[in-house]
Amino acid sequence: MPDKPTTEKEWLACIGLPEMYAIIPAGHIVPIIGPEFWVDGNGRRYSKADYIKKHGVDPEEGWKAIKAYRARAGKRDKTVML
Repeated sequence: MPDKPTTEKEWLACIGLPEMYAIIPAGHIVPIIGPEFWVDGNGRRYSKADYIKKHGVDPEEGWKAIKAYRARAGKRDKTVML
């Protein structure tokens, strides 16, 4: 794939995510009332058990690794209360 897609075929090649990117947890939602959700790299929400069943990995371990990486990189994550 070129650096900058120009044709329809090149643009469409950008759409599909490799499996390894899809299993990376992209979010952790903990509502005040109700069960927590984990968001995968495709933006789909799962319970922890369903996430493990779908992707075969524990999202919590991946999320901890991401948070540790971001902390080392100087990023300050905030908890958002809605």
